[in-house]
Amino acid sequence: MLFNDFPFLLVFLPAALLIYRLVDSYDNLRIGVQVALSLAFYAWGSPSFILLLIASIIVNWTASVAYGRLKWRAVLTLVIVLDIVLLAVLKYSNFLLANLGLVLGMTLPPLAIGLPLGISFFTFHHVMYLVDLRRGRAPLYALDRYALYIAFFPQAIAGPLARWSEVMHQFGRQVYVPGWQRQFCIATCFIAIGLFEKVVVADGMAHLLDPIYEQARGGPLRSGDAWLAFCFSFQILFDFSGYSDVAIGLGLLFGVQLPYNFNAPLRSTNIQDFWQRWHITLMSFLRDYVFYPLVNLRLLPRRWLPVQFFGAMMITMALCGLWHGASWTFVLWGVLHGIALVACALWRRYGPAFPSWLGWTLTVLFVLATGVVFRAGSVEATFHVFAGLASPLPLERGGQLWPLVVAPLLAFLLPASQDIVAFVTRRPNAVMAGLLGLGILALLIQIGERGVHEFVYFQF
Repeated sequence: MLFNDFPFLLVFLPAALLIYRLVDSYDNLRIGVQVALSLAFYAWGSPSFILLLIASIIVNWTASVAYGRLKWRAVLTLVIVLDIVLLAVLKYSNFLLANLGLVLGMTLPPLAIGLPLGISFFTFHHVMYLVDLRRGRAPLYALDRYALYIAFFPQAIAGPLARWSEVMHQFGRQVYVPGWQRQFCIATCFIAIGLFEKVVVADGMAHLLDPIYEQARGGPLRSGDAWLAFCFSFQILFDFSGYSDVAIGLGLLFGVQLPYNFNAPLRSTNIQDFWQRWHITLMSFLRDYVFYPLVNLRLLPRRWLPVQFFGAMMITMALCGLWHGASWTFVLWGVLHGIALVACALWRRYGPAFPSWLGWTLTVLFVLATGVVFRAGSVEATFHVFAGLASPLPLERGGQLWPLVVAPLLAFLLPASQDIVAFVTRRPNAVMAGLLGLGILALLIQIGERGVHEFVYFQF
């Protein structure tokens, strides 16, 4: 089920809000009902894997309880390894078989394995909790609360990656208390902005870019198309930022403030700043559960610690790329960003200061260029895009190019969505409420006319 589809917006969401309103006054029912709604949401979108989600919740929660009673750290270590192995088998088996076949000079038949929806995200939620439990930072929770942490439907499929410490205490709160109307107004603003980002901007760009990248897989691009393909980073920004904003709004409707995931990343003046603003929750996870443990291993003598530090940075970004997909182009994308982060750190320490405008220009160009590597799917397709930049921009296509004008302007000029929402909801405003209602109606009409495009991050 997609956040930008009529079955969700006009059937599931109204029904879920009505059901939750009926039980909101009962302390002992709120979490259980949210779990049931979340499992129903997942079963609608991925019915063949609902049992896997339930089993993963039970196994990981049981391990946490066993650890709480026996204090056997090996129990948690074993379950964390099993979580990661399961993710690796389901997501990377065919990738490994294809590369093994290349090494052996033969074609190995792929395995008929389906990828469960959201498995990367709910696996990382398991890992964050169990690692913190093992470190002595997390308490034990009842099964219903833990199940909601893993399966909470606004975040279960594609994030944001909320830590247990950010949301566990919010589950089960009564929503309809004095002031709930303001919270619902804020939530509606987030949902409207997210749908605009996805339906109007990202999908508008997808109509232009998808055929171009499909052509790039087969051969050279026609004159000027490469310049359009070069703008893919704008598409994925508004696609995933849109999803995150809708998720945040949905969380607020059920009394949960999810963490913000984007903070106007294409206004960054260096690549380090960019990664502190782009997919914030993923980078926070990689920093605390991959990068810092690699740095703290102390594998090298003290005088070589900078080498280990930068090596950990490179490994973390390579794994970030691999997490996005079972392809060497994703790994290459991650390595390129790792190199850029290392170079940025060294330059900021030893090089002269850049003017902010130059740093911003270099950052944006680098993000756009590596976005081609991310999207192309193969080295050959990437080459076809970059080779096509020798042709001029196809200005003769005129009005068809409006998304490529609107998207950069929005990305460069507007503040983050949370800042926009804070501004427009700072005090009650009947005119703004009316405009919001008309905007949502227009978005629904747009969805009906244009159809539904899956969110890009669903494949990860």
